[in-house]
Amino acid sequence: MNKKKTVEGAGARRWGYAAQVLIVAALALAGCAGGGASESPRRQALMVAKFDDLPSWQQDTQVETIAALRRSCPRLANGDGTRIQTGAGELHTTAEQWRKVCTAAEAVGRDNRAARVFFERYFDVLAVGSDGRFTGYYEPEIKGSRVPSRRFTIPVYRRPPDLQNDRAYLTRAEIENGALRGKGLEIAYVEDTIGLFEMHVQGSGRIALAEGGVMRLGFDGTNSRPYTALAKVLIDDGSLKADEATWPGIRTWLQKNPTKARETMRRNERYVFFKDTGGAGAVGAQGVALTSGRSMAVDPAFVPYGLPVYIDTSRPAPNKPGETLPFRRLMVAQDTGAAIKGPVRGDVFFGAGSAAADTAGRMNSTGRWWILVPKRS
Repeated sequence: MNKKKTVEGAGARRWGYAAQVLIVAALALAGCAGGGASESPRRQALMVAKFDDLPSWQQDTQVETIAALRRSCPRLANGDGTRIQTGAGELHTTAEQWRKVCTAAEAVGRDNRAARVFFERYFDVLAVGSDGRFTGYYEPEIKGSRVPSRRFTIPVYRRPPDLQNDRAYLTRAEIENGALRGKGLEIAYVEDTIGLFEMHVQGSGRIALAEGGVMRLGFDGTNSRPYTALAKVLIDDGSLKADEATWPGIRTWLQKNPTKARETMRRNERYVFFKDTGGAGAVGAQGVALTSGRSMAVDPAFVPYGLPVYIDTSRPAPNKPGETLPFRRLMVAQDTGAAIKGPVRGDVFFGAGSAAADTAGRMNSTGRWWILVPKRS
């Protein structure tokens, strides 16, 4: 789509998802390298914005985001910087820029005003010229054991040594039928097939051990098979209506239809392997522990890990089906997922527990976002 739209004010900057248009006004202040103007699937529309453009910026508690950013800092400050592909070339930040930012972040205490001033001083704001979709995820917990028993029979597997990234491995059905049995890859055993599938979808989880204590599981790769959302499967075959196809609704359907549940879940061939994180909490694709309500899964083809992202969307109201509340806050991109694709596609991490599960399972909203990039000076 080549039609350019020129608008005034943050409230007017609501472009259609297909509009991949770049307004370059003063992008050099964020370190944009030159390049061709042609678009590609990994390029996105960006335009210079201000903190005053961010809805409810003054009301947000940015001090919570500082904690999440600090977890990303070692990888940002010791890495190769970040790169964002735009319609005008590559937007590049350096490790030196991040070291400056991260040093300043360490000096910010628990005062929220100081946190807000920190972001305004060390970052520039870029608006993404498209609307998108926001969902939620969480850290599920199921019962299990480190050893098999008559109760706990379903294995939880670690990453196989012959697994190669981006090369198709065994399917979900093959693995569940025993293709990995006897290879010493079992790290735990559970009793709930649906609960384990839910953990695969979420990418992390907890196992309440029969021996006592909790095992925290973190993502450690997939079988590189296609991801198929069960919501679509159940809507397409008439099992659920669109407004029923939230995760709570899907879980209830699976529980009520045990003879169909296994084959339905196997429609999603993507299988996730886990590692015991030793109690470090849910760990995202960046390799850092996630922060409830402040970490977000993104498409790293558009948003590099570690970047702060301000979102303007809505979330389900607690205990009020069908009602929503504004959800405007500063997040940090620290994770990704098979279904998280596109320039404005966010999956908000809500933590653990029943409230987090309910909110994440029902969240499916539209919205927009702004990315924050370190200033050059």
